[in-house]
Amino acid sequence: LQDVLQWARPEHQRLVRSKIHQLRKLQLLTEEKGSVLLNTIFQEQLRNALTGGGDFSSFGVPDSGARDAHITAARLSRYAGERWEAMLRFMVGRSANEAALPALSDTVQRILQSSGLMDRGPDGLRITNSGFQFLLQDSAAQVWTVLLQYLRLAEEKNMDVVEVLNLLFQLVSLQLGRAYTTAQLTANQQRMLSELREFGLVYQDDPSGQRFYPTHLVTTLASSGHARSSDNGGTGPGQSELTKSSEHGYIILETNCRIYAYTSSPLQIAILGLFVRLVSRFSNLVTGAITRDSVRQALTHGITADQIIIFLTVNAHPQMQNRTPVLPVTVTDQIRLWEQERNRLHPTGAYFYKDFEQRQGFERVFRYAQDIGVILWANTEKRQMVVTRQGHAKIAELVKGQRASSAQTPSAS
Repeated sequence: LQDVLQWARPEHQRLVRSKIHQLRKLQLLTEEKGSVLLNTIFQEQLRNALTGGGDFSSFGVPDSGARDAHITAARLSRYAGERWEAMLRFMVGRSANEAALPALSDTVQRILQSSGLMDRGPDGLRITNSGFQFLLQDSAAQVWTVLLQYLRLAEEKNMDVVEVLNLLFQLVSLQLGRAYTTAQLTANQQRMLSELREFGLVYQDDPSGQRFYPTHLVTTLASSGHARSSDNGGTGPGQSELTKSSEHGYIILETNCRIYAYTSSPLQIAILGLFVRLVSRFSNLVTGAITRDSVRQALTHGITADQIIIFLTVNAHPQMQNRTPVLPVTVTDQIRLWEQERNRLHPTGAYFYKDFEQRQGFERVFRYAQDIGVILWANTEKRQMVVTRQGHAKIAELVKGQRASSAQTPSAS
């Protein structure tokens, strides 16, 4: 016991003794002849949980069948990238001259909507301010956002959260390129597996089969750094089209708001279309211009001027990255001015007082409203004033007091 107490600093030994006492009450810890011992059953089960032994399957159960030579780490990476990019392109939407995007499952659309990344407008789902910020993140952060929202959705579906977390932690610890059996999974976990397949987190050559393959999107979530390309030429989760563009910028912005984007990626072009009026498109080049109308259209979707500027800065061409500042000041100022045009008016809840029959009563209420600082507008000649929503309660209390002494009271609307 004395050795255990020495693990902590002297000022924390009292806390250690308290925890040891709690473990004794739970019969997880026993003390014999001055020695502290873990309960043997608890010790064995804890070891199995940490090492994946016994019936815990903490690190999955590898499939014992014949391995499919066609399913490699590179193929899994391509599959995951295609599925993930399909979701991102769905968020951005398609341009007028672009082919229809593949439909996403109801689960994917519900997660995008419930997480606030998209909302339903007159023309269907559209990207929000949070959704555009989501696009600026690396893929690992995006995956965590989706998984956390999936966990909330599982609670709404009355799924066992313990089973959901168990599978998520299991997937994070699996090995890329290796097949695992679904025989040990519960019915909820197998259902969850089919839904995660829609995001590209797992791959199943046969949806009704008994094995699955984790992809790099989930196996590298526990790594300390951003995902790296696999040895077989695959792409890590941090190597999506957007992230690769951050490392090798592709946007050139001129002082006249003209844009030249050296890219052939449909996703990158679609994102530019959110706030750029695209003019022409070639095999590896897109040209356009940032206009007042294109920026206002982005603002109606909840995208802010600062988010547009950050996106252009992060994806600026290397030749522009060497400048200080990276983007022309005239363009960034103009984008912010266009935003201010739209934000000149802000609706505010208020109460309008009128029809004071006596000037004395009006002046008494007016002075009191001035003293507490709740007046938004007033016309003393017409005996009218507008007060804030917060100040209305106090003004109404004063009016009630006047009503008790006089039948002449103003009306509020």
